[in-house]
Amino acid sequence: MAEQAHWGDQKAEPSGADPALAAWLLVLDVLEMAVVAAEKTLKDPLGPLSAPEQPVAALPMQRWSPPSLSGPLPPEARRRAVALSEAQERVARRLEAAKHDVARQLQAVSSVPGVGDPSGAIYLDVNG
Repeated sequence: MAEQAHWGDQKAEPSGADPALAAWLLVLDVLEMAVVAAEKTLKDPLGPLSAPEQPVAALPMQRWSPPSLSGPLPPEARRRAVALSEAQERVARRLEAAKHDVARQLQAVSSVPGVGDPSGAIYLDVNG
């Protein structure tokens, strides 16, 4: 099962009494899993690719589309949603910093003469 982080004091398993609350909590679960996955990527950018002996299966890439929820965020989920939003902002800042770091490294590599230059055609006259 995927690792989850729950910010705030709301439980992941909602009671069946309020379907709107249950729907919102499921959405929060999905968003929390995305934050956890981003944090893992920041800690180990290669993830399973960094283990040379283990095969890595390709995961399907799906774009997340927000579900249609029947109403506004219930007050019971507000604390968890606010904490999740703060966690998303923290991870977004860290991802942006990592992106800039990679851009600086790429700039440094591209400044080395001969690195990344397309090779020109070389002709060798073997008959003449």
